[in-house]
Amino acid sequence: MNHMDPDAAATRNVVLYELMSLDGYADDPGEGEWFGDADERLMDFLGEVIDTQDAVLLGRRTYEKWVGHWPSSDMQPFADFINSTTKYLFSATPPTSAWSNTLHVDVAAAAYVSDLKRQAGGDIGIHGSLTLARSLLADGLVDQLRLVVAPSLAGRGNRLFGEDMDLQRFELLDAQRSGGCLLLHYRARH
Repeated sequence: MNHMDPDAAATRNVVLYELMSLDGYADDPGEGEWFGDADERLMDFLGEVIDTQDAVLLGRRTYEKWVGHWPSSDMQPFADFINSTTKYLFSATPPTSAWSNTLHVDVAAAAYVSDLKRQAGGDIGIHGSLTLARSLLADGLVDQLRLVVAPSLAGRGNRLFGEDMDLQRFELLDAQRSGGCLLLHYRARH
């Protein structure tokens, strides 16, 4: 890692992109029956999100699901992006399957991501990886939320937002529709 002055202002944003239900559950597309009712604007929204990112933070479970899918996928624009972008895998143990441009990180995510934010570069994305996302949210390290909210109540699954987090305030930058889904863009008020 190229280290900059630790007192320098953050030059990169951590951007959390998640698909979620109205009742706060999140999952990968196809994992939950609750996700749907989007049109082509969803892919445009995803394209806007990834256009600014040059690094992605992944947790172990998301990595293990994705390493078998994305290297051979032709779903654009995400396939080319995720396969060519630097991926930081946060896991206590090394991955069992290799994926190009992946760096295994076995130290605390908060300190590592804080350091990564001080380096020059584009936005740092979190896609999927709910445990990692909740941890970085709790540590106040998420600068932007890019949420796709489906018009359904999942009733069960994995919640995006934990119940034990401190208050955080966000500013709404943009709200659009994709079919019945809301496409929301928030910035943290630090």
